[in-house]
Amino acid sequence: NVTLSAATINWTTSTSSDTQVFYGTSTAYGLSSVLQTTTTTSHIVTLNSLTASTTYHCIAQSKDTSGNTATSSDYMFTTLAPDVTAPVISAIAVSGITQTSATVSWTTNEPADTQVNYGTTTAYGLASTLQTATTTAHTVTLGSLTASTTYHFIVKSRDAAGNPATSTDQTFATLVVPVVTPPTATTSTAPCLECAQPRQMD
Repeated sequence: NVTLSAATINWTTSTSSDTQVFYGTSTAYGLSSVLQTTTTTSHIVTLNSLTASTTYHCIAQSKDTSGNTATSSDYMFTTLAPDVTAPVISAIAVSGITQTSATVSWTTNEPADTQVNYGTTTAYGLASTLQTATTTAHTVTLGSLTASTTYHFIVKSRDAAGNPATSTDQTFATLVVPVVTPPTATTSTAPCLECAQPRQMD
C-alpha cells in the first residue's frame, strides 16, 4: 500500500512479540514508528507523512516477552510520484440541438470532473454547474439558449490530483425560428353569374 505519503510494513514472528519500525532516507534511519507493546506474531505498521518520489530504508524490530530482540535486514521502498499530468480531452460532440438547448459531450483518458463554459463570443461568460463526480464520459446539457444563434464553448475537466484540462474553442448554432407566412387574400375578376341572369317579372 505504498502511496505518495504512506506505506504499510508487515511481518511475522515465530513467537509473540512487540512491533516497531525504524525508517529514513538512509540506513541511518532516524525515524521510528510508535512502539506497539501488545505482543503478537502478526505485525503491521503504517508509516505516514512521507515525502513523494522518495526512497526509504526500513527495518522491522520485535521483542518477545523475555526481552529477546529480533531485527530484520534493511528493506527499501519508494513512494509514488505526484500526478502532474492533466487529463486528455477527446471526442467533443454536440447533439440534440434545438432552438433553446444543446447537449455537449466528450471523453477523458482518466476520471475527471465536468464543466462547460459557453456564450455568444469567445469571452463565454456563462458556465454549466460543475459536476464534481469524476468520470471518463462527460455530458452537459445547456439550456435557456437563444434561437438562431451561434454559441462558442470550451469543455473543462480536472483530475483527482487537481490537474486541469481545457479544450480549444468550439461552436454550434441553435435552430432557426421558422417564419410563418400569413395567408394572402385574393380577389376574383370573374363575373357574378347570379347577377348576369335576367330577372323574370311576375
